[in-house]
Amino acid sequence: MNTQSFYLALTSCAVTLALSACGASNKAAPQIAEPTPLVIDFQALLDSSVKGEIPGVVLYVDSPSRHFYGAAGIADLDEQTPMQIDARIPNGSAGKKLTALLAAMLVDEQLLDLDAPISHYLPENVTTQIEFADDMTARHLLQHSAGLFDYLNDSDGAFYNAVLNDPFSLKTDSYAMQFVYGQGAHFAPGEGWRYSNSGYLVTGLILDNILGEHHSRAMRRQVFEPFGLSSMSYGGIEKDFAAINSGYFLNVNERINTKPYYLNIGVADAPVVGTAKDMADLLRIIVSGEQLSRVSYNLLMGEDSFIPTGIDDLEYSLGLFKEVINGKEVIHHNGSELGYATYNFYIKESSTSVAILVNCNGYEACDKEHKVLYNQVLRELLK
Repeated sequence: MNTQSFYLALTSCAVTLALSACGASNKAAPQIAEPTPLVIDFQALLDSSVKGEIPGVVLYVDSPSRHFYGAAGIADLDEQTPMQIDARIPNGSAGKKLTALLAAMLVDEQLLDLDAPISHYLPENVTTQIEFADDMTARHLLQHSAGLFDYLNDSDGAFYNAVLNDPFSLKTDSYAMQFVYGQGAHFAPGEGWRYSNSGYLVTGLILDNILGEHHSRAMRRQVFEPFGLSSMSYGGIEKDFAAINSGYFLNVNERINTKPYYLNIGVADAPVVGTAKDMADLLRIIVSGEQLSRVSYNLLMGEDSFIPTGIDDLEYSLGLFKEVINGKEVIHHNGSELGYATYNFYIKESSTSVAILVNCNGYEACDKEHKVLYNQVLRELLK
């Protein structure tokens, strides 16, 4: 594939995925018809799912009454290595909850005021290039109510084009912000809701300034290590931590391994690489609040923290969506990258935490199949 055609594919993927796992609505699923009482064999379901377009998949399910951890298919098509349960992939926007959690911890330490203007934490050479910066707060950024131009979905592929032109240099929040500076806002802060990855980039810059170091170090000290999330690493920054699984995208019948493009991207809107188990365990920790301070828990899970998105009954707090499906409250935030999909949800009634990892994404044949798999798993667990 030449650079131009790959660029077009990346751009198309960004726009499409904004309406599914990574951006805009991120709805867990439509209301599901009354399920049958039969119990699904999850391993058989995974084995069946990799007979088509999906190369490999991992599923982790954990609840007081049911536990499953399995994999199926191929991890690397060139080497024909089997998918393992400990496969690590870039988790895309499912990692936003980590950035939000770290911000909440800094609030608890009285280092961050979510309702102070961002100009309190950022220098003028940053804030003068962001419309409404004097009225914008970290809470607006984390709740997607800032109205910020989205560097991925509003930029006509400019970020991806830059990655293709220079795939080997590290891309952090400061780098990605060049595609936001000088762009007009969609609305004044607090005057609407619109999913914007850029809000988490700005949050990353705020965290760096408060901490006096890149926030990945605090994320390791305060989240990864104390919570036992041993597979997790900050994408791009901690590139030597452990291997990343291959991921696949198809364009004009040419299959592309997108892993090399993610080795040098480390941004706060999609910060983490991890396993299915660790993604599910992280979500359980947040929803249960058992290992969080009262302040951190309330900021992420308190009723007052969730705001309406204007999309059906979907609500958003800091890094988390909430909705009621078949009468049951579901907390979720999925993630999409080119070549990788992460589904991550928690059913409160049954205390069930789930993560699904797939190593293809961003084209119709694959997306259709892993969405079917996701709905089958969700339907089973909502019984």
